[in-house]
Amino acid sequence: MIVDGCGEIVLVNAQTERLFGYRREELLGERMEILVPDRFRERHPGHREDYSADPRPRSTGAGRCLFGQRKDGSEFPVEISLGQPETEDGTLVSSAVRDMTDRRPTERDAQHFRAVVESSRDAIIGKDLDGQVVSWNPGAERLYGYAESEIVGRSISVLIPPGHDDELTDILGKVRSGVLVDGYETVRVCKDGTQVDVSLTVSPIRDQAGDIVGAATIARDISVELRYRDQLRLLAENDALTGLHNRRRFERDLSDQIGRARRYGEHAALLIMDVDKFKQINDTHGHKTGDRALKEIAAALKQRLRDTDTISRIGGDEFAVLLPYAEANQAETMTNDLRRVIGERTIETLATAKPTPLSVSIGAALIIPETESAEAVFAEADRAMYRDKKSKGQPTAP
Repeated sequence: MIVDGCGEIVLVNAQTERLFGYRREELLGERMEILVPDRFRERHPGHREDYSADPRPRSTGAGRCLFGQRKDGSEFPVEISLGQPETEDGTLVSSAVRDMTDRRPTERDAQHFRAVVESSRDAIIGKDLDGQVVSWNPGAERLYGYAESEIVGRSISVLIPPGHDDELTDILGKVRSGVLVDGYETVRVCKDGTQVDVSLTVSPIRDQAGDIVGAATIARDISVELRYRDQLRLLAENDALTGLHNRRRFERDLSDQIGRARRYGEHAALLIMDVDKFKQINDTHGHKTGDRALKEIAAALKQRLRDTDTISRIGGDEFAVLLPYAEANQAETMTNDLRRVIGERTIETLATAKPTPLSVSIGAALIIPETESAEAVFAEADRAMYRDKKSKGQPTAP
């Protein structure tokens, strides 16, 4: 629209009619304040005078809350561009009014997104499809130690430690294909050379045409989480008294071993051992002495057996050992050797001056491709163990 020096409307186009809801003849000759909300009308002539004092083209409303008012009284946000064309009738003012209704939520969303990125404790990083960093939030600076000015324009590979070189190619390849990489746990190296465990979520960045032009990475420090996870796994799979694997973990290892025997013909041996006269030790000297006896036996087993062997406390005074690649003669040799090693161990008691000797009864069973199940091989070793106990005149009731 165009207004004269007094602020009266002298020309409007069809878009002005559609935007404000007035017919052309209803606007011509009216003061332009008719299009301004009531609460701003009193101040508006002063704004016109300020513009007349400095008549240069300008845009108003960018980043501000300016509003127009339709004929029906409804308001809508606007941005206004002003100009001052010279005509035969004198100097006029042209106003190009843009309806910002659709754009303002977008701007608010963008501002909200920027605030989230800036305040996030996670590292949020933008990079192009060659891995060059284009954006770097404060969370990334806290996590990796690089200031934005130090890292933008450099390859993200500066964060990748030796041994993980293929990860960048693999991740960017998936992003180029439009694939979201979610929950990728790995290691990254900080500015000071220390390494940090991180979980990465990497998603494609698309332009307005929908083409993938980059990747957005959210990196979260999971070092503490991994420590807690390891602690929980340790509690879930290990015996608190001896530190050995518990029955739950041992049964899983045994099932895996049976699977390898069936698939690859890998033989192994299972040893089950029970502490001789353990009830008598507990009844005579107390449960703390019984606990010391169990820890002493566990220490003897760990000292004698190989790192590849699996040792477990599967019950109160019952232990199990899994010997990979063992045949019958090797199982027999190890059984006799463990009897000897444990028989050399003693525990001190308050009731007697002489240390109490320790001994165990042991039963063995082979794991071969024909082994039916973990329950079957357990039962076979258990029966052999009770035969050994019976041969010593020990009670055989479980």
